[in-house]
Amino acid sequence: MTHHLTTTRVIAAKIYSALPPELKKEVNLSDLQQAAMLHDYGKVLIPKEILNKKGTLTQEEKKIMELHSELGYELLKGQGVNESVLNLIKYHHQKPDGSGYPAINNDYEHNLSTEILEAADMYSALTEERAYHKACTKEEALEIILKETEKGVISQTVFDALKKCV
Repeated sequence: MTHHLTTTRVIAAKIYSALPPELKKEVNLSDLQQAAMLHDYGKVLIPKEILNKKGTLTQEEKKIMELHSELGYELLKGQGVNESVLNLIKYHHQKPDGSGYPAINNDYEHNLSTEILEAADMYSALTEERAYHKACTKEEALEIILKETEKGVISQTVFDALKKCV
């Protein structure tokens, strides 16, 4: 897990660095990197047999797994973590159209930092060996993320920055 968090943080910082200068102003790099290191914190409360299951999760297991982002938010909200970081943690699997998780509340704001974290998290997860999938090559991971870009989940600008830096 620590490897995934560190890799996600490094990739997020590289994406930020590859952005056009005018867009960098929209991102607080410190908050982004802190969120990248903490985004899966809630997984400490997810049963190991679900986290490490080989094969597809059942619908019930998937619902439990999807709790990790809100659990991380809840665990960290009284620990001095700022609201921007907390919201990145909570909504790192939410989509611009509201089709992700958890359900959108009035504290949700889809922004460039959210997209960067999502792209970095996806790339890191796809290129790592997991109990439930083999590691993708760089090219395979970029192809999968390109499909998410085409759906509007990640902007072309963020995808282009990711492609430049990996």
